[in-house]
Formats: sequence, C-alpha cells, structure tokens
Amino acid sequence: MGDQLLFKILKNAAVITLIMTLFSCGEFTGWKDDDSPDIGSATEVKLHLSESDLYKLYETVSIDESVPCSVSIGSWYGYGNLKVRGYTSRMHAKKSFMLKVDDRKYVLERGHLSGGIGNRIAMRAYQMAGLPACDTETIGLFLNDEYLGCYNLITYYDEDTLDGELYKIFFDDYDHMENNHPLSSLSEKKFPDDNDMSNLEHLIAALTTKNDRDWNDFVNKNVDIEKFAAYLAVHDFLMVEDTFSTNYYICYDGKYYFLPWDNEQCLGSPFSEYDLGGDNQLVRRLVAVPQVKDAYNQKMKELFLDGGEGCILPELRTEAEKMLADASETVRSDPNYKDEFNDFIAYANTVRYFLSAKGRCSVLSDPVLK
Repeated sequence: MGDQLLFKILKNAAVITLIMTLFSCGEFTGWKDDDSPDIGSATEVKLHLSESDLYKLYETVSIDESVPCSVSIGSWYGYGNLKVRGYTSRMHAKKSFMLKVDDRKYVLERGHLSGGIGNRIAMRAYQMAGLPACDTETIGLFLNDEYLGCYNLITYYDEDTLDGELYKIFFDDYDHMENNHPLSSLSEKKFPDDNDMSNLEHLIAALTTKNDRDWNDFVNKNVDIEKFAAYLAVHDFLMVEDTFSTNYYICYDGKYYFLPWDNEQCLGSPFSEYDLGGDNQLVRRLVAVPQVKDAYNQKMKELFLDGGEGCILPELRTEAEKMLADASETVRSDPNYKDEFNDFIAYANTVRYFLSAKGRCSVLSDPVLK
C-alpha cells in the first residue's frame, strides 16, 4: 500500500490506544457508545487493544514498555505497537503516545486548547524554509470506540528520511566536559543505534574550549550555516520559547545542523519580551560568528520580511487557516476542553494576528541582528 495510506493507518492506530488507556485508569471522561462526537474535517483514527494490554500500558513504570494494538482507518486494517510517551506525559490525564507500525514511529501528541496548532504551524514553516521537519496532522482519536479528543499526529524522524546521526540533547550553560558530565547521561542518540557520541562530543568540546577566532574557524568548517540560519530564522520569527535546555535536535551528516521538536510554545506575545538570537549557550555562540549572523539576517528577511518570491508568510497563513479549521470541531468535542471552546477561538485570533502584516513583522528591525 502507498506510504500516504500507511501513514494514515498508523495515525488511526495511535488514537484508539490513547482512548483505551484513559478509560481503564478511571481518567477517561470522554464520549460513550451512544454519543457521536463531531470531529469536523480532522482525520479519524481508531485503535484497539485488549483489556490486559491496556492495563499493562498504564501500570508499567517503564517508558519503553509497548503493547500490541490493531489500527483501522477507512477500509484498511492492520497492527502496531503503542506506548505512553515519556515520563512527563504520565502526569496528565490526557496522555501522549508513541505508535510504531512497520518500523515507522508516530507521535500522538495530546492537543491542548490550541489543538496542537502551534507545533503544526512551526513544523510547516521549517519545511517551507527547506528543513526536513516532521509531518503533522490533526486527528480525532478513538480508543476502543471511546473518543479521546483532539490529537496532533507527528511522523517521527528516522533513518529513512535523514542521513547521518541524530541527537536529542539536554543542554545547559555550563562546561559539560570540565564538570565531568558525560554527554551520554545528558543526551540521547536517536540513530544510528550505537553508543558512539564522538561527533556530539566534538561539537561541545569546541563550543566550551575554543576562543572566538578558533570557534569561528570551526563553525565555518563544520556547521551547515544555511540550514542553521533557516532553523533559527523560523524559530525566532515564531518566538519559540522553550528550547533553552531541550526541544531541539542536532543532526550530523558531515556537518552539524538543528532540527525542531515540540514547538507548541510559540507565537508568543508581547513581542518585545522575546530576545532574538537564541536562548542557549550553543546558539548564542553560533550567531556571534559573522558568517552565521549574516546568513540568519538574510534568511529572516527572505522568509518573512521582504515579501518577495521566497517569502513563506502568505502560504503559511493559508495553511494555518486550514489547520484551525481541521482542529475546530475536534477541540469543541474534546472531553477535556468542551466547556472552554472560547479559549480555542481566542487562540485562533492570536494566530491570525501574529501572522498578519500588522503582527510579528511590524516589530522586526533591519538588520534583525546587529
């Protein structure tokens, strides 16, 4: 079957598992069999798993424990494996999940009152800027025929779509090497599946030991400046707020560049409180390199400010409207938020203003970084 159909199938499976999990834990407050939640234009995803596997999914203390589930979408029917995603998700009544089908991973991210639109807009903007960011889609998730609510289906990074190595890094503003904090305890190598952290160690060692001149030489030789500039221009235009320590990836394929993750905390206000140029030590030193700063300013103007052929704002506005439409009824019917739909409407208006000519563009200067 085609990749698109398989992608949809995987999404459906994740939804079903989520619903079953909440129901078994006494946390589920969703729709019953005699209800028919209206999810509008969102994709309907259905998962099914046994009662014993549902119990196992919620009761295990291991974040790696997965259970089998069936996945259905339209006339297609298949199987996958489901797990609760990470430690943080376990603290919420509405869980996030990881679904794996035919060795492909999908994240079922719980939609907040924003319906996950912030993250969807961010990922699409990164893609428009030329980065291999994740595909996303708004779904209405059903688990064992119970409605779990509005979710964001995210196609996870993997070796089929990215070359080289991928790291999820926990980064802080101190010298990892001198303080004897091994990178293996602070970071995770997503792929390849080995314990070789040498390329990441090489980057952090250069960051924390080289003087400005040697650092500039290192960056010009070893960093994909165009990709990094595209990443940071989107990041800063959308005002992504929570990447100081986590929520970004470092990819190495002969050169280093960044990839986004979990940019739900974006499109912030007021604009004056956001500092351009990064919110962690690595990014701040990168934008201090003249060639990086020049590339960043050029990308920011090309993508958002100049209004020329490379400007992505008109298309991003159009796609944001569709995303809001996809999420609207799904959020309205979400058992977690059904009495607070006005908050979603307010958020939608914030998105529209942010992406308008009078919004974010109106406060950016030329050059963006001096």
